[in-house]
Amino acid sequence: MTSDFTAVLDLPAGPAAVSALFTSADGVSRWWGPTEGDAEVGGTLVTSFGPYGANAMRVLEAGPTRVVWESIAPDGSAPTGHTQEWLGTTMQFDIIPMGDGTRLQFRHAGLTPQLACWDDCVVAWTQFMASIRSFAETGHGTPFRV
Repeated sequence: MTSDFTAVLDLPAGPAAVSALFTSADGVSRWWGPTEGDAEVGGTLVTSFGPYGANAMRVLEAGPTRVVWESIAPDGSAPTGHTQEWLGTTMQFDIIPMGDGTRLQFRHAGLTPQLACWDDCVVAWTQFMASIRSFAETGHGTPFRV
């Protein structure tokens, strides 16, 4: 089986508020971890996980209904332990208006059970999906703190 990690969240926030979580460094910092960089198409976002290293993502799409990042090696920062396995994988956020809220469909394409980091990554992504839900419900996420 080679299925990618996916999650679907039905959120009580509007599409613009959900999209804002993925289209700026400040937005990503609210749910994932301290992030710097350029969230425009062609830009790079770097999220720090303190002593665990950093993740870098090249922004491939940054629209109001779809955001796509490609995992790349961080420039000038120590990579996280799973960076090598993540290289070339994509994180896809589809933002779908639904009544008074938004459905977020997340897919980490290339993150499959065959990778050594699968179990740890599933735990981490599940935690960060809960952080997105928390932010949409309360205005406060639970991102990694250095």
